[in-house]
Amino acid sequence: IGGYSSTMGGKAPEAEGRRLAVHAEGQNPILGMAVTALGTLMQSFQYVYEEKVMADMDCPPLLLIGTEGAFGFVLCGLVLYPIAYAMPGVDHGHYEDPFNTLHKISHNMTLLGFIACYTSLIFVLNSLSIVITYMLSSVWHAILDNFRPVFVWISSLIIFYLVSSGTAGEEWTWPASYVQLLGTVVLLFGTAVYNGSVALPGLEDGEPLKETLLPSEGSKASASPRASIPQLGLNSSPVLAKNVMRVASGRLSR
Repeated sequence: IGGYSSTMGGKAPEAEGRRLAVHAEGQNPILGMAVTALGTLMQSFQYVYEEKVMADMDCPPLLLIGTEGAFGFVLCGLVLYPIAYAMPGVDHGHYEDPFNTLHKISHNMTLLGFIACYTSLIFVLNSLSIVITYMLSSVWHAILDNFRPVFVWISSLIIFYLVSSGTAGEEWTWPASYVQLLGTVVLLFGTAVYNGSVALPGLEDGEPLKETLLPSEGSKASASPRASIPQLGLNSSPVLAKNVMRVASGRLSR
């Protein structure tokens, strides 16, 4: 819903100066939305695979995110960047000119500061995201990740009306802003339903996830390692439950 609202003519003042230049290149917003949806699908596969790797291979969260970053750096630096340099474009005859980029960075300390700030924030974001997958689940990672565009949109409105007096940010428009608001409400409602805070009429309450991971009351007296897992809310994480079981197994063996 939020992506569809971007095709309805939402205006940002800083984009007005680029409108003529972009018009010749970006005339198919539906294709852009389709590619974005495909990227989101691949990202969902990544989240689930991260949880699987941490659960099945006992990979620490920070080691996993560091490995992903290393492979991404190598892939971009040794594969994608050379391809972009070989393709024709408006950046000194190339689609992307790395030498021009390095020249700009080395001669502009403000730009260098922004890059350092951006890199640090991305590191914090990715580290906390993988910890969320470890402590909760990949589903919660995806849900919380979807709140980023909501906060960006709200911040843009605040900047437009309260900070910049209409010179920056995003204006409230019809019907795009109302569609974005609808998408935000759907996101919040879906999160509440998944969390169990809102019960849908006509649907029976499902069995809590922690009950499927932990033994029933009648089997707690057994010698199984599961019987020693404490009743914690974090047991809804398959990864965390497995680690607790491993610790419990070690204690029982001693």
